[in-house]
Amino acid sequence: MDVTQDWFWEGNVADAVARFLLASGWSIRSKADTRSKERGVDVHASRGAVELYVEAKGWPSKTYRDPRRAGQTKPTNPTNQAAHWYAQAMLKALRLQTAHPAAVIAIALPDFPRYRRLFEETRGGLAKLAVVLLFVSENGRVDSIGL
Repeated sequence: MDVTQDWFWEGNVADAVARFLLASGWSIRSKADTRSKERGVDVHASRGAVELYVEAKGWPSKTYRDPRRAGQTKPTNPTNQAAHWYAQAMLKALRLQTAHPAAVIAIALPDFPRYRRLFEETRGGLAKLAVVLLFVSENGRVDSIGL
């Protein structure tokens, strides 16, 4: 099973965000190669003098992506894993704000109820920190909160 084919895989989320940004008048400066597990900013875009850095996360699959463990079920429930990934995305957003204080920072997530609940629980803090949320639906539509 190739989890990279899932619409909610991190690379597909980043691709949908890049398409959304291009359609909204942004220029894509760089996009990480998620398939090769490239580190760094997932999407870096600009529009005029405004820089945007996006940290994307996917939804945890129930099976491993690693070919050596293909087909094996992961022991962690995807809902629990999603909370960890959400926390990691928030930490990355804070680090990006520190590194690029004049930039807009965003977190992109596939639109799952668990991520929506986590967002609602942290909405006030994210607003104070001026962190944008980009929810990507299965059809590729992006719901932008704060951009």
